[in-house]
Amino acid sequence: MTMAETMAHGTLLICLVLLSGHLSLVWGTLTVSYSPGYSKESEWVTVTAGEYSIVNMTISGIESDTQIELKSQHPDFFVVGGNATFQLMPTVVGIEDPDLMANHSLSFVLQGIFIGIGNLTFEVTNIASNVDLINPLRVKVLQKPSILSSIFTYTLVVFLFVAYISMGVNMKWREVWKRLRRPWGVIIGAVSQFIVMPLVAYAVAKIANLDNESAVGLIVIASCPGGYVSNVITLFMECDLVLSITMTAVSSFIAFGLMPLNIFLYGREFTTENESLETPFSNLVISLILLVIPILIGIFCYYKLPKVTKILQIVLRPISLLLIIISLGFGIPVFIYAFRAPPEVYLASIVLPLIGSAFGVLLAKMACLDNLSAITVAIETGYQNALVGLALSQLSYPQPEADLIARGPCLYYLFSMIEGTAIVGIYRLMKRFPGKPFANPDSQSEEMLPQNDDANGDAPPADVGLTNLTSPSKAEQAAAEEAN
Repeated sequence: MTMAETMAHGTLLICLVLLSGHLSLVWGTLTVSYSPGYSKESEWVTVTAGEYSIVNMTISGIESDTQIELKSQHPDFFVVGGNATFQLMPTVVGIEDPDLMANHSLSFVLQGIFIGIGNLTFEVTNIASNVDLINPLRVKVLQKPSILSSIFTYTLVVFLFVAYISMGVNMKWREVWKRLRRPWGVIIGAVSQFIVMPLVAYAVAKIANLDNESAVGLIVIASCPGGYVSNVITLFMECDLVLSITMTAVSSFIAFGLMPLNIFLYGREFTTENESLETPFSNLVISLILLVIPILIGIFCYYKLPKVTKILQIVLRPISLLLIIISLGFGIPVFIYAFRAPPEVYLASIVLPLIGSAFGVLLAKMACLDNLSAITVAIETGYQNALVGLALSQLSYPQPEADLIARGPCLYYLFSMIEGTAIVGIYRLMKRFPGKPFANPDSQSEEMLPQNDDANGDAPPADVGLTNLTSPSKAEQAAAEEAN
């Protein structure tokens, strides 16, 4: 027997052929082929939820009685239907070459249950009680294709485009420029949004032990710019609305560079097992450009086309409202699967805005900002534009990773709205009672202290009455008598 024949002796060849296609990889002396939806780099196949795929399996090189058992490591996503255990016996092909064994053909069924990513394992046991675990096969379960999903995605993109044009034509840029001339609050807000918030999201993802897709989704949210939710909460909380709007505008431009960078820095740890989660720089940059352009269009109209600006100010708000209604109508059935996310995803979506806001106000007070500015920074930090994260995840990542990542932005948006409404409600209730803990201390001091026009600005003593403040002094009386 030659050396080549010796090396070939006892070789186990398993070929997985799912209807069509071919992929080869070497695992020792093992060669594997499978399809449909195969990836040569990642060794995975795709199955659609609610559907079945027949697997034809061919094995050669069996030298002794062998048992092969197929197991789904994630039965919530997919299962092996029917018979999953096979008993094989060696069969010699011909008398002339007794070392050449015949092939064995098997068939089994994969059934997609729910969107997700899991592993199919092959446990091989021979008669000598030797157990070999073949490298698991990754199975990605997709949602059924739906026209509603495409309608929602593009409606959301159009809504964001209109919303950012509206920001450009409605913003009072002179007030924004005044804030930018004294940018301390804006700088603290940017640091909180693009340095602190992504780090908080990374820590929450690690502590909550999120799956890779959910962790990337949380980091995508934390890397987004501010949005209308933070502006509305700031308005109802009677905080610094000009600072809030300025931070939203500035963060929209900064996100062009820092959002892909943060997703790469904090998300790369979660991409080692799935290359499809790697940061899609080109897609993100293109999507962010499409969000920055409408702001620039709005600014151009504001300064150069005042007549067009007046028309846009009138028509954009009802168009935005209509797009919101359409998005909700199509988005709820499309993303209903997000409510079946694991409990840890719920927990992360609930605590992220709260923890982010806490760090925002802490950093603002360390920078000696006043209370209203500090609360504004906290709101802008904790309540990011989840709709941008949702749109970018759908446009930038492949399926099913895009839908799995989108669970985070969906739940985050829901709970941030609930938390923001609760905070505003608590503030409004507290305002009905004495104390007004969030009132502007400067305005309180102006109301409480009597006015004094003296050049030195010193207030009169508390026991000085109004008549004493208005009556002439003795020196003034003597001067008046001499004049007479």
